[in-house]
Amino acid sequence: MAPNDTSAAECDAFFGCGYCAEAYSDQSQLSVHISMQHEGKKFISVPAPLPSREQELLHKPSTSAISKNIPLSEVNRHCTPESCWVALNGKVYDLSEFMDRHPGGPTTILAWAGKDASKFFNEIHKGVKIDSYLRPESYLGNLSVDGDLMSDEFWHTLREVRIAEIREEIDRVLSQTATTHKADSVMRLLQDKNLDPNLKLQLQRLETQKRAALDSEDYTKALDVKRDIEKILSDQAHAHMHDVPLESSYTSGGIPLSEVARHNKPHDCWIAINKNVYDLTDFLIHHPEQRNSILAWAGRDATAMWDKIPGRFPSKQWMDFFMRSEWKMGDVGAEPKRDAVYEQLKQLHDELRRLEGPSKEDIEAAKTAVKVPGKTDAPTLSEEARFPKLAEISAGKELPFFTRAEVAKHTTADEPYMIIHNRVYNLKPLIGSHPGGDDILLNKAGTDATKDFEVFEHSEKARVQRDRDMLVGQLVPGENTDWSAEATVAQVVGEETSEVGRYMKYKATDIAVGAVAWYLYKTLQNTKPLSQFTYSRALRHLHLIMAVGIFGAVGTAQAASYSEGQTRKQMLWWHKQTGLAMLFALVVRFFLRMQSGIPPRFPGNPMVQMLETQSLRAFYVLALLLPVSGIANEYFLKWAPGSDKTGNAEDDKRNDRLAKQSIDAHKLLGKFLQFAWLPFHLGYTTFYHWTQGRGVVKKVSPFI
Repeated sequence: MAPNDTSAAECDAFFGCGYCAEAYSDQSQLSVHISMQHEGKKFISVPAPLPSREQELLHKPSTSAISKNIPLSEVNRHCTPESCWVALNGKVYDLSEFMDRHPGGPTTILAWAGKDASKFFNEIHKGVKIDSYLRPESYLGNLSVDGDLMSDEFWHTLREVRIAEIREEIDRVLSQTATTHKADSVMRLLQDKNLDPNLKLQLQRLETQKRAALDSEDYTKALDVKRDIEKILSDQAHAHMHDVPLESSYTSGGIPLSEVARHNKPHDCWIAINKNVYDLTDFLIHHPEQRNSILAWAGRDATAMWDKIPGRFPSKQWMDFFMRSEWKMGDVGAEPKRDAVYEQLKQLHDELRRLEGPSKEDIEAAKTAVKVPGKTDAPTLSEEARFPKLAEISAGKELPFFTRAEVAKHTTADEPYMIIHNRVYNLKPLIGSHPGGDDILLNKAGTDATKDFEVFEHSEKARVQRDRDMLVGQLVPGENTDWSAEATVAQVVGEETSEVGRYMKYKATDIAVGAVAWYLYKTLQNTKPLSQFTYSRALRHLHLIMAVGIFGAVGTAQAASYSEGQTRKQMLWWHKQTGLAMLFALVVRFFLRMQSGIPPRFPGNPMVQMLETQSLRAFYVLALLLPVSGIANEYFLKWAPGSDKTGNAEDDKRNDRLAKQSIDAHKLLGKFLQFAWLPFHLGYTTFYHWTQGRGVVKKVSPFI
């Protein structure tokens, strides 16, 4: 950034030693250093951005003002890509800048953001010294605080106090100068609490695409994403919000090391060697065996390490003979002058960002985006194996990548996202027309709803329509769950039944068998013929069976509403089977009713008699419409001709509308049955006649 206050103090580039990493602000100091530390060597000076001791002060951990140690509760807060803290072997590191250079891809690191990854790290990288791969500023401090000296709560209290101090200091500095400070990198920009939400969402999505490309080692695509980010930031509507350098202005002439430091990723890798700057991005693509060694020095002057390689290179001119000419970017040049006030503001803002951490919204999204247990190395979608037409829908489409944390933020009715079989869907087109109602969609918005989706056994037609109208992306490969084609339905929609569950299931079966045996025994005991002026014995048996069936249908519906996974699926299955059985029983009852005698009506108030008559008629209507409306819903969802057969997309909309109307009618009738008809018919009328001393039970019981 070009400082606004030209009168602010400025400092020139430092004089670096040609034999080690030391640097000094004065040439005479460097001369003394060489004569004493490198006796007999001639004076060689190289441009250096900052001496190591000044770097240590500039990049001093922000938490050092509070304590040398950092509690795990503070590490837990930094769980986003822009602020990715990880604890390793008792130390805390900020890996936000390093994750793109990680040989295993950034998603592996992001999976451990905000956690202690020591055990996992030591199993994979036994004997590796992580500090040799990280910049000095990545180290933040030691993990945990001494409970005898300071509690976690008190540490966070001091953090809040320090935040207030920094804000006061920033206000004081700004009040004395016209110099301002804006984010000078995409990572810092994404941590800006005042950043436009739409711009932040755009940048986060592109960063996700970039990380997915780096996971698959597709550096060409990662570079394309980087250019897309720069294009967005260069737009006039966004240019005033940041000071992110969008292109190098040093392509001709000397290139300062501060410019080289910006190009430190696998898809944008510059290295300085012997006063020359090289772009080794293409080299990394074609020589993966050298990738880790080169990335360790990406964005830095690797001369000291290069010259230490024994006997491999015949001279310091090796690069001139063997390196492609187009990879040489230019010579290392002098550092630009720096505005001291601007550097002070930058340091204060960096400390403030680290102490404040991510926003509550970002932290909650990261914590709620818990991955469904399963393997992460098998992205095979069992859906496509079971429903081949789905492959045709997504063929040729380049779907953008999403993280689970990004999906977790989309929970509103305007943009309800959902993960199903590792794919991301925007359910807004379904709002208002979903047969199950909008509440079930909004309750699951932002989550992985694969299990719930499979519970309801959606048809291939519904799945094809879902992918055609609502598919917006896919999960990054590192966060996939293995819904492989070999997985059984039980593995998809629920976990294996526990020992207690199996025991209760067996006991329930024993009770059912016992009830049937008792029923048959009582039936055989009561076989004498009945009067022709009362209900026949067959009609009485059917009456009792239908009463049990009605309570079974209502009970299973209620149980399903309070269950999840496999249990919910089983309850819905029993509800459907009971409903169909009641429909069949209703037809049989109708014919038996026509052949049976009718007992005389109990004497009483004509109004009560009229209500009882209407109650019986309502029963026949409910017993008919409830299963018919359920069957209609299934028909329009699964079997009615749609666009796949007629070629008319309006047919799908019509089927969805009719399916929703059918299930809405089914639910409404079910509530009327449960909360109106049953209480009145079995409650009021039975209780009324029982209080009058009338034998209501004897009138309908088959066991007489």
